[in-house]
Amino acid sequence: MRILWIIIILTIIAGGGVMLMSGGSDDTPPKSPGAASAPVPVDVAPSSGEEKTADALAAELSADAEARVTPPENGEETTATTTAADIASTTITDGLDVEIAHAKVIPGKIQPGPDDTLLVDDEWTLRGDGTRDAPYEPSWEYLYSAADTYQPRLGENEIPQRIALLNDKWVRIAGFTAIPLLTGETTEMLVMLNQWDGCCIGVPPTPFDAIEVHLIDPVNRKSGHTSEYGSVMGRMKVDPYLIENWLVGLYILEESSCNMEP
Repeated sequence: MRILWIIIILTIIAGGGVMLMSGGSDDTPPKSPGAASAPVPVDVAPSSGEEKTADALAAELSADAEARVTPPENGEETTATTTAADIASTTITDGLDVEIAHAKVIPGKIQPGPDDTLLVDDEWTLRGDGTRDAPYEPSWEYLYSAADTYQPRLGENEIPQRIALLNDKWVRIAGFTAIPLLTGETTEMLVMLNQWDGCCIGVPPTPFDAIEVHLIDPVNRKSGHTSEYGSVMGRMKVDPYLIENWLVGLYILEESSCNMEP
């Protein structure tokens, strides 16, 4: 039996070998070992879904680029630029509604500046906000500038807005003080730009560089001194005092306190 199976298997193997030999005897020449077949280009068309995705992405990118380059149609700038422009163009009207006897208030150019300051007529920087906690701190040159347009004896009766806005505001200023002679304790004094003893030593004040001060608490005059240096703070009044059109006084500080240097 085993010999029969062996003969059958050999017969099958032999038949398969003949078939293989007959199938490989075609006329096609054998390929050389080093020859490589040329690649055949294959056109793969993208699906409709891929085309739509690419088109949509291109449209979005184009729209985004246009939005970045094209300015707003209404001509408005960005919020930061608009805010800066608004601040720069803001004009403060404080002082224009103040009524001052024997004078007319004329408008100026007053704008908010950095660090809680006011930019005044393109010439001065006024610190503070006019409150007790943050009083205005004008210079003597600032106060003296009222003389540019206010000379009643010459028929010039205009007070600049920069001076009028100090009216009824808290003001602090440093200068030389003059206390009435022959007094030991007083609640009235002058604070001035220049030192003056009240008689013949120093430079007598003018209405533009001196302030009449009314103190809350009395002060004592130091022995032998009629003029000292210090700072005063109080509520400012712009109140011209005229005698036959001659200006005698202009500024008053009420509810005042003083800090005299030792």
